[in-house]
Amino acid sequence: MSELTLRRALVHRTKELTAWQLGAIGLLVLASLLNAASIAALMDARDRLAKQAVQLQQAEYTRDLALQKMSLTALPTEQEPVEAEQQADHAVDDDYTYIGECVITSYCPCEVCCGSWADGLTATGLPAEPGVVAVDPTVIPLGSTVILNDQEYTAADVGVKGLAVDICAAGHQEAAAYGVQRHDVWVIMP
Repeated sequence: MSELTLRRALVHRTKELTAWQLGAIGLLVLASLLNAASIAALMDARDRLAKQAVQLQQAEYTRDLALQKMSLTALPTEQEPVEAEQQADHAVDDDYTYIGECVITSYCPCEVCCGSWADGLTATGLPAEPGVVAVDPTVIPLGSTVILNDQEYTAADVGVKGLAVDICAAGHQEAAAYGVQRHDVWVIMP
C-alpha cells in the first residue's frame, strides 16, 4: 500500500474512533442526566413520604385522643335524661372557648351523605358514629371537644367550612330529619 492510502485509512479510522468516542460521551452525559433526574424524583418521593408519615402520626394522635375522650364521655340516651343541675355552664369555664353561633347539620356515614368518603371512618380514622362531629379544622381543631346543646362531641371529621358543625347520626333518616339549626358552640382545645 502506498503511504497516501495508509494515511487515508488512518484518517478514516481516527474519524470513526472520534465518532465512537463522541457517541460514548453523549451516552454517558445522557445516563448522568437520567440518573440525576431519578435521584431528584426519589428524594422528592422520600420527602413526600416523610410529610405523610408526620401527618399520619398527627392523625393517629388525634384519633387516640378522641377515642380516649369518647371513652370518658358518655352521651346521654333517651333512657338517661340529663338533669339540669348536671349540665355545665360552659360559658364561664376557663377551659372552654366560645366559637360563636354555628350552623348545625347532621350526617351519617352512608353514601348519600358522604359520597366517595362513605367508608365508615372519619378523617382522623375514628369510626363515624354518634358522638363525632365534622368541623372546619381551621376554626375548630381536630381532636377538640365540641359542646353543643350541653352535649359533648369529638371533632374527628371534616367536610364543613367556617362556623359550621355536622353531627354524625346513627342513620340516614335521623340525619335527614335533623335539618339545619343554629346553636352556640363551645370548644375545649386538644
